[in-house]
Amino acid sequence: MAYKELARRVAGASPAWLAVAATALATGCGGSGPEGGGPGPSNEARLQAARPGDLVAYFKARIAQRAALGFSATAITVPTVGALSAAGSVVTNTGTPLVGDVVEEDGLLKSNGKMVYGLHRGYPTGAGREPPRLSAMARAADGSLGSVGRATLDAQFIPHGFYVAVGGTRAAVLSQQDPYAGRQPVVAAAEAPDAATTVLPEYSRTLSLDVFTLGKDSAPEPVKRMRIDGLLVGSRLIGNTLYLVSTWSPDLTRFNVPAGASASAVEAALKDLTAAALIPTLRVDGGAPQPLVTEGDCLVQPGNASLALQLTSITAIDLTSSGLARTSRCFAGGSEALHMGARSVYVASSRQYRMGGDVASAAFPAASRTDIHKFSFRGSQVDYDASGSVDGHLGWDLRRMPSRLNEYQNDLRVLTFTGTVGQSGMPPVSIQAQPASPALLTVLRDSGSDSRLGVQARLPIKLRTSRGDQQVDVVHFAGVRAYATTLATNSATAEPVWVLDLASAAAPSLAGELAAGGFADQMFPLPGGLLLGVGRDSAQGGVADGIQLALFDVRNAAQGRLLATQKLGGRGSITTLDGVRPVLDVLSVDGLVRIAFPARVYMAPTMIGTPPPLRGYQGAARLEVNTRNGTLGLRSMVVSTPLLDGDSPELYGRFDIASERSLQVDNAAYQLSGGLVFTKMGD
Repeated sequence: MAYKELARRVAGASPAWLAVAATALATGCGGSGPEGGGPGPSNEARLQAARPGDLVAYFKARIAQRAALGFSATAITVPTVGALSAAGSVVTNTGTPLVGDVVEEDGLLKSNGKMVYGLHRGYPTGAGREPPRLSAMARAADGSLGSVGRATLDAQFIPHGFYVAVGGTRAAVLSQQDPYAGRQPVVAAAEAPDAATTVLPEYSRTLSLDVFTLGKDSAPEPVKRMRIDGLLVGSRLIGNTLYLVSTWSPDLTRFNVPAGASASAVEAALKDLTAAALIPTLRVDGGAPQPLVTEGDCLVQPGNASLALQLTSITAIDLTSSGLARTSRCFAGGSEALHMGARSVYVASSRQYRMGGDVASAAFPAASRTDIHKFSFRGSQVDYDASGSVDGHLGWDLRRMPSRLNEYQNDLRVLTFTGTVGQSGMPPVSIQAQPASPALLTVLRDSGSDSRLGVQARLPIKLRTSRGDQQVDVVHFAGVRAYATTLATNSATAEPVWVLDLASAAAPSLAGELAAGGFADQMFPLPGGLLLGVGRDSAQGGVADGIQLALFDVRNAAQGRLLATQKLGGRGSITTLDGVRPVLDVLSVDGLVRIAFPARVYMAPTMIGTPPPLRGYQGAARLEVNTRNGTLGLRSMVVSTPLLDGDSPELYGRFDIASERSLQVDNAAYQLSGGLVFTKMGD
């Protein structure tokens, strides 16, 4: 359906109280603005404090829009906000950032020097399933661990991560409801009596915060449990205040609004809709539900064009208080992605409605614009600060959307695409047949006075490689630099990585090229102007044939050079660095940077042993970079399990690499794997 036709249909179907929807479409082509593409004097991106009745009016508008377009009008919608954001910077175990601001991320394995705490996810066993748990271990003088105790967690939830707070005396564990737990078979009446289908929720509907007391010689003891409606999107710990970002799609299916319903039918069906039916709730220690936010805590944006029935909440929780005192703000409207800075969170929303069955195949309207909304963390308060606009949209790959926003020294850098169609790295990769979309890097800054994120500069990025024009795939932000890879870079070709100089917020520039093809799936800045690149050797007909590691000297942005390479494992080897939210541990001591990360390393065929054939190992891969002489070396692995031919699915369920973490403390390395913590001393 053409964009103009969509606007005509929605506007024609809307009564007066659907002005919100009509405005979203009528103003969707953006607006005039000052030089640099910022919003005009009226700042159309700015959020408005909700007045009584505004939330209900907003949701009514969206439901009517959905019905007019033939969608299931009140179906529970999967939240549109992007996945959990990646870390804002790589931080050493001493708390010193390698680049950017120091931020405290949640994790599965943490230490305060004297103790090591591990958050173990549940896994299958021959007798059933081992439940998730939080374990406490004391570190001896030689680095070895002794178990102090453990606390079993609710098996209906999947642990996501935890923080240690209040001087090491409390742990805050974050978990998400397991969508497969407690599933019930439902027998359809038209089928045979023994026929059944499994009904599962569309997404996890509840997140959990469990707080425990910690002591040197005692097991973690539960203190408080909070259950919150919604999906966990991101978190931060600043001091002893925990900040949670969650998103919620209310269950409105009891209001019968079928697809194609007329405006009058929608109005009649929703006459009893109240704000209480829209707002997420929480329960403390199993008590009565209470609203997470009030309508007065929420903000709305008339120009938001998403059809998602969604609220995004930002909650500050005081971990020192006995009752977990909290405050919350909420944003009504669909969100494209979220980025968590050191003391702020940015929510991106679209001014247009995309066409297509999914993001990867979507067609965006011409002159698309993306609005960015900034909320700041100030002690126990969450404040809305400012909004601004950038040209374009966040692209066709849901995995990449959060990483296309990055805060550095109070400036937000945003990568958008200005083409109506483009390429995606999401499966199926056949979408590569689409033409490459030009990209745009925009720098925004909070003016501090008029709720405006003003445009400081714009840098168009149109990359030319040996294959012709190529679309940006990933931008790896690294302080005053950024490294842009193309979709072609991740193939067997040696396409360059493009170096962006972001030292001047007013004048970012394309500074040079880096011959890093094959090593550029992930890039991590290191001290001394060095850069670690991680990729895959795809020389074998496009099949990954080992993990490729490379060290680059990028002190001169225009003349980056390769210093050293290493190869880890053979065909089929994988690491946690392959994910959108890469997980690695960095320890920097006296010019040596030691890096550890979970890996499943398969040996080359010529190295495979005799029956039962040993195929490889799983555990913590370790690297050492000498920043003085620019060398890169492999250290011995912390092995958690050998990999043999004929290993059962149960073993791979227990040793799920996505649930593993690595940690280095002094001269010891630890690996959380398979329900245990494995230790290795020295090399």
